[in-house]
Amino acid sequence: MTVGRTSTGFDPGWFTVSGSGPVKWASLKGECVSRFQEAVKAEEREWKAAFDRYSAEVRRQGTSVRLTDEQLEHLSDAYDPENMTREECRAFVDDLCRYGVLREEDKDCVSYNSLVPATFFTTVQCTTTAAPFQPYTDGFWSSGGNVLDWSRYLSTFERFDPDTRSYQRTPGAILFDRIQQVLVKMGAPDRQ
Repeated sequence: MTVGRTSTGFDPGWFTVSGSGPVKWASLKGECVSRFQEAVKAEEREWKAAFDRYSAEVRRQGTSVRLTDEQLEHLSDAYDPENMTREECRAFVDDLCRYGVLREEDKDCVSYNSLVPATFFTTVQCTTTAAPFQPYTDGFWSSGGNVLDWSRYLSTFERFDPDTRSYQRTPGAILFDRIQQVLVKMGAPDRQ
């Protein structure tokens, strides 16, 4: 059995492996609890630092989105904001990266590969939204193809920052706000 490792190094010797055949599980040995807790705390510090760096970079970029008329025309001709397939949504995100609205490293944060980076699962983090309940998650599948409503909803999330003692938009919310701005401009008659 291969035991997953982190950069702080969970030691496979800390676990007792049980089960037979393809179904196996591991339990932490009692004498290894303190070392395991130390490793988890170190990993959480790394994740928090990575999350904070990413958050700062996303905020530094700002939320304003500017596209040329040609870019907006291409997007309007190629995509229907209220009816996209998974492949169309990925192509749309690729176009947004090419136009500088998103960066390549933002893709996973907007459900490009259906994965969210582990750095987004930092220590206890409460996110909230004042938006009315929607049946959406951060996975594209929940959108039903309506990327306009889906991105609108996901652009509303905030998290409490204990350092500043205030709510701040999550990096994902900032990125979905950029997507939302583009989708709205695609449907706007004057486009600017």
